[in-house]
Amino acid sequence: MIIIFSGPSGVGKSTIINELIKEHELYFSISHTTREKRHNEIEGQDYFFVTTDQFKELISEEFFIEYEKYGTDYYGTGKNQLENKNSIIVLDVEVNGATKLLNNNKHFVGIFIDIENKELIKRLKERGHDEIFIDKRMALANEQRSRINDFDYIVKNVDINTTVNNILDIICNLEES
Repeated sequence: MIIIFSGPSGVGKSTIINELIKEHELYFSISHTTREKRHNEIEGQDYFFVTTDQFKELISEEFFIEYEKYGTDYYGTGKNQLENKNSIIVLDVEVNGATKLLNNNKHFVGIFIDIENKELIKRLKERGHDEIFIDKRMALANEQRSRINDFDYIVKNVDINTTVNNILDIICNLEES
């Protein structure tokens, strides 16, 4: 089973996935990106950080099962991340890439994570983004929310414990069916 987590930037997908991995046997698919590494991120654990030229070379080699340009940076899921795994595979994929995967494969389950706009703005400010950036991200978040019906499940991230428990319930129900 492959579960795709998606939603606007800043809704807590990474935090949720990290907590889920502590609670359940899951394999996290590590994406490639051209964005700058944040101070707390680890190469090969959070992302594979590559240059734009390297990313484009991987595209030409048909390395990715999906990829998207998000803002000014590219993000993509390597096909190798979905091979020979003995547990549930978890992907964190941008909304457009997620909907492409969900529309083309019945083996994927999509979970859209969202939060209230006020909380999203607060989180983006805490990341040090300016008002212009936040306005662009909020417009993008609203655009992404228009695709919410393409997903199998919608989970509001009100607090981490409730959200993780709700998703664990979803996973357990999927495993039983």
